[in-house]
Amino acid sequence: MSARVEAGRGRGGGEGVRTRDHLANVRTLLAFLRTGVVLLGLGLVIDKLGVLQHSAGALVGLPIAVAGWLVIGGALVRFLFQRRAIEGDDRRSFVIWDVAVVAFTGGAGLAVMLYLLLSA
Repeated sequence: MSARVEAGRGRGGGEGVRTRDHLANVRTLLAFLRTGVVLLGLGLVIDKLGVLQHSAGALVGLPIAVAGWLVIGGALVRFLFQRRAIEGDDRRSFVIWDVAVVAFTGGAGLAVMLYLLLSA
């Protein structure tokens, strides 16, 4: 005789699935935090340690550091929205956010690459 367990909130499958989803959400947050910290560090290195000429270092390093803070802030917002979605019946996708992050990162990388090529 088997007892039927109601999943209640979330996407179903019981408590184990919800726990796995929460752990995946935390791993995603940590990945975004690592990316943001790397961008902050890279911006600091470029700006303060004179990797580029003085004026160019500030022009390139500061936007990279700001991008790091934006990634960290966006990671927190995404984490909180995803946590709410896991706990409730919300099935929204974050594809637009992901595409925006990829487009911004690709555009920023292309801009830095063009700047370095044209200033050489």
